Amino acid sequence: MSYTCYTGIIGSRESQCNFYHDRDKVRINSISSLNAGEGLTVVVGFPKNIVAVLEPKEFISFWNTFIGKLVGLVIGLLALIWYVFLPFSIIYKWFKTGRDPKGTVGITTAWYDPPKTSDGKRFFTPGEVGTLGDETVDLKDISATIVDLARRGYLRIEERKKGDFFLVRRSLDEGGSLLSFEQLLLNKFFKTESEIRLKNEHLYEEVEEIKKSLYEQTVTAGLFPKNPQSVRTVYYVIAGIALFTFNFFLAIVAFIFGRVMPRKTVEGVNAKNVAFSLRNFLTSQERQLKFQAETDLTAGRQVMFERLLPYAVAFGVEKVWVKRFETMNIREPDWYQSYSSGPFNSWIFVSSLSSSMSSFRTAATPTRSSSGFSSGFSGGFSGGGGGGGGG
Repeated sequence: MSYTCYTGIIGSRESQCNFYHDRDKVRINSISSLNAGEGLTVVVGFPKNIVAVLEPKEFISFWNTFIGKLVGLVIGLLALIWYVFLPFSIIYKWFKTGRDPKGTVGITTAWYDPPKTSDGKRFFTPGEVGTLGDETVDLKDISATIVDLARRGYLRIEERKKGDFFLVRRSLDEGGSLLSFEQLLLNKFFKTESEIRLKNEHLYEEVEEIKKSLYEQTVTAGLFPKNPQSVRTVYYVIAGIALFTFNFFLAIVAFIFGRVMPRKTVEGVNAKNVAFSLRNFLTSQERQLKFQAETDLTAGRQVMFERLLPYAVAFGVEKVWVKRFETMNIREPDWYQSYSSGPFNSWIFVSSLSSSMSSFRTAATPTRSSSGFSSGFSGGFSGGGGGGGGG
């Protein structure tokens, strides 16, 4: 090892100092005293590798490790599925399984009866038929169910003052003839009282339960293989998550195709076609109406008028249907009581009935949006349907 020392002011080359080396110790002494501003500088030299050299450690990113690369690969695959594969798979699924099968019954220009179940034991109810049209249970379908239950004797619709409507429960032995959603409607509307005043009621939660039950009934009846609302909900959830992840293409695809993804069964398609044929009859010219009505003139007309009125409500053509009977001798149904005391007029009757259903819709709608259902109960029954389409 070599030693050098310097004394004096900064930059001085004087070496007024001594070294004493004793084994593993080195002592340095200044020969002369150091004045103010002076110092002692020691330089020690030693052979290479006497002291280990610490090289800076190389930084390795997590993504360059095996685990990091594996995680990156998985994320990439998931992104590929989420942003590319899933949108196109939804479109493909709709083409393969989302469209309605072909039915064995076509649509005719006029058909005088509602569609029947495959075993022929009963006609589908107005609520079921209305759901078939757009694959959605809405207040129009519930309104049609109320009118149908009144026609069948389970309740009575009364207008006790102008625009003040009541639903009155009638004591009728049900005898197992009610479907589950119909029984639920009566149970929910008449919990403790035998009548309800629509102006005082808030039936939103009850109606939502009835809607769910009607959806389940369409599956039980074999019209749909799966609950249409549940099918749509899955795709609406996907659309919402897609928006949150800025996957706008998937959001659009999931929303559009989710609406039409529910599909009917063959029986459902057949029932829908018969329902469209019935709708054609309800909106047909009077000469077609007479074909059935003249079977028993007054009695036959009255029965036909009341029997098909709930279906006309479900189709949203009740005003057209009633107009066919404007000049015929039709009396006010015994299940409906109008505030008007004048002679029965079918047009006034349907207008009053429409007002009663408007009151019901107001009661069945959340307060913040109740005004959106104050214009009657005509809703339409679109020819193409809102669902799977006629694959």
